[in-house]
Amino acid sequence: MRKLKIFFAALILGAPEIASAQIQNRGEVQDQEFVIRKDRVLTLPNQPRVYEKLPVLPQPKGLNDFNYTVNFYELDLPPVQLKAEPVQKTYRRDIADRYPGFLKAGYGNFASPLLEARLMATEVYDWNYSFNLKHQSFGKGPILGEESKESHTNLGGNASYFLDQIEVFGGLEWAQDSYSFYGIDTSVINDPNLEFTGIQGNVFNTIRLHAGFRDIEKVGPISYQGKVHFQNFKDSYLAKETEIGLQGEAVFRPSDDWSGSVNLSFFNTSPEDRDYDVSRNYFAIRPRVVYQLDAFQFTAGLNLISENDSVPGKSSDFRIFPLLKASYQFADEFGFFGEFSGDVIRNTYYSFAMENPFIGPSAQLLNTINNYKVAGGIEGTVQNTVDYRAGIDVSRFNQMHFFVNSGTDTSRFELVYDDRVTVFNINAELGVRVNELYRLSSRLDLFQYDMNLQAEAWHRPTWQVGINNQVFPLDGLLIQANLNFMGGIKARTITSNPEVPFSSEKVKTIADLQLKADYQITEKIGVFVEGNNLLNGQNVRWLNYPVRGVQLIGGAWLKF
Repeated sequence: MRKLKIFFAALILGAPEIASAQIQNRGEVQDQEFVIRKDRVLTLPNQPRVYEKLPVLPQPKGLNDFNYTVNFYELDLPPVQLKAEPVQKTYRRDIADRYPGFLKAGYGNFASPLLEARLMATEVYDWNYSFNLKHQSFGKGPILGEESKESHTNLGGNASYFLDQIEVFGGLEWAQDSYSFYGIDTSVINDPNLEFTGIQGNVFNTIRLHAGFRDIEKVGPISYQGKVHFQNFKDSYLAKETEIGLQGEAVFRPSDDWSGSVNLSFFNTSPEDRDYDVSRNYFAIRPRVVYQLDAFQFTAGLNLISENDSVPGKSSDFRIFPLLKASYQFADEFGFFGEFSGDVIRNTYYSFAMENPFIGPSAQLLNTINNYKVAGGIEGTVQNTVDYRAGIDVSRFNQMHFFVNSGTDTSRFELVYDDRVTVFNINAELGVRVNELYRLSSRLDLFQYDMNLQAEAWHRPTWQVGINNQVFPLDGLLIQANLNFMGGIKARTITSNPEVPFSSEKVKTIADLQLKADYQITEKIGVFVEGNNLLNGQNVRWLNYPVRGVQLIGGAWLKF
């Protein structure tokens, strides 16, 4: 058997050589010789065997070998009750007074009836509305009784429709104000050699219409609103004015520290009077960026204004003004603020008439250019009870307007302008709150005018003080005491000297004390009384026009 194995091994080792020979001599059969040796022995080394037994692994124990004790503790705990409620979306702040109607009526001396009525929706759904009416007249005035009467009536309504994110609103208002040109020299009237033809009156009629839209939330990353405005105004003579306005604003809040806004406004005004019939345009773009970090706030922006008033030497209708404001509150008790800005103040015949209702025909209507305003001051709150603010500002104006008595009719006023006026103003405010019992608000202003063309700042005060007090001594009782002072007013008067046709006259200081009391008898019924000009001063705000003396009025109000 061993020899047979050797034979097969030799056969396998010689096979590659036989194959190679066949390849080299393809097609030929050659003689081959094999040698078999019987004496050759193959010897293999000895391999030691391992006789060590495998170790015995530990056997696992059954579960019944584990012993433990369970202790039961009984706790008497009620189950947690969860009450799910839908999120309430508040469109308006909560108002304690939910009565839809309000009616107030009273009467006083100088034949002065008072009527006020309001009706509004108390619940906010898809629609909301309100109507208001107010009338107060004075059948007698300070001069010649009924010849100096006065009347004011206002009637209007507003409505809103609420979508998911947008409020669509609109309103219509009619106002009528009646005045008498009673500012005449009474010594002339009492002269028997002169015939008095009576005092003429003037009635202002105003119709306003507006409509627009705005977002409801006003807390998201973007807020917006747009509005269209129409106003028609006319008096009893030749003056009338039609105004169309478009206004829009977008507010951006990219982060808690940064915010920005863009305000657009366009007004086209068409005033007509005895000496003019023009079309006035006013277009303004006001971008703003506000940065606030803790107690520091900074505002930067531009006022880009285009207006087409015709002024001699005017280089362009387009103007650009910067706006820079900064404030820092070191603590609640103390902080500072500053401002550098410029703007164009829009003036219309309606705004002039509301400022001085005894205005007559004027030669020209002009806007006021505020070239710059530099202001700064301090402010703070002491123990959450006293608020104060004090500041100084210097402003430069072009086309600043003033009122002077007409040279042909001293009972009417004309507009005059100064092309360069510098106004220096020192102001201070003080407010006090004592729980819900007492509140005080007051302000002091001191003015100094540096004029270029006009001799004085006609009919503008050099100082004024306002003090308003509110006292709640009893539940349902409100008492108000207001003091207003104004002084340093100078008026232009006509002289008989042709070389000096005008002179300056100082008007007496105005001092007005007003007291009001309102008592709520029940939740729906109350009474009121008020007194005006209790110091019985003439209080001439416009030369030759003293006001009514002590005036008392009382009445009652009703909620329904």
